[in-house]
Amino acid sequence: MLGKSRLEDVLMLVVERPVSFTDFEPRGVPGFMSNIAHVFGCSENQTNRLLEAVDTLADDHHYRVDRVSVPGARGSSDEETHPSKFQVTVSPA
Repeated sequence: MLGKSRLEDVLMLVVERPVSFTDFEPRGVPGFMSNIAHVFGCSENQTNRLLEAVDTLADDHHYRVDRVSVPGARGSSDEETHPSKFQVTVSPA
């Protein structure tokens, strides 16, 4: 499914039940990868596409995307090396 949007996969699972995963901000910092691919049963190379699909749902009033900061997850005040960690839950609105 390389090169294809993962939005349909995210929608199918979210309709069945709320989905939770971890994410980091900023994204793309080595050593700090979202576990969304594991939650959806995909390979890690699909992480960015899955996160983009969730970002798309955040703008859709039919879905709710809650991002809760995980306290104490930042190891340093330097955002470039230690991004903030979030627990993200996607559910129907």
